[in-house]
Formats: sequence, C-alpha cells, structure tokens
Amino acid sequence: MAQSETVDRILDAAEELFAERGFSETSLRMITSHARVNLAAVNYHFGSKKALIQAVFARFLTPF
Repeated sequence: MAQSETVDRILDAAEELFAERGFSETSLRMITSHARVNLAAVNYHFGSKKALIQAVFARFLTPF
C-alpha cells in the first residue's frame, strides 16, 4: 500500500468516527481498526491523536 493511500485511509476513518462519536469518544485503536492499518502507521504519519485531529481539520481548510 502506498504511503499516501495509508494516510488517506487513516484520515477517512478518523473523519467518519469523529463525526459519529466525537473526539473524546474515538480512540486511535478504533481508527486503526476502521482504516485497517496498525497503530504504528498512525503514530508514524501523525505522531499523536491531536495531530491527527488537526490533519482532519486541515483537509477542510485546504482550498480546492
């Protein structure tokens, strides 16, 4: 799997779960399970849950 595909899967899963459950009720393990990646991939690409949340928001703030 390409690196950008992994990042997209993580961001897609995080976006969906954050919308459904909220930030505090969504764990990184839930996100990794939903995205079908391991926890190390999330830590490698984002470093923390806070950074992942910021990346999800950045998707919406990026001009088309």
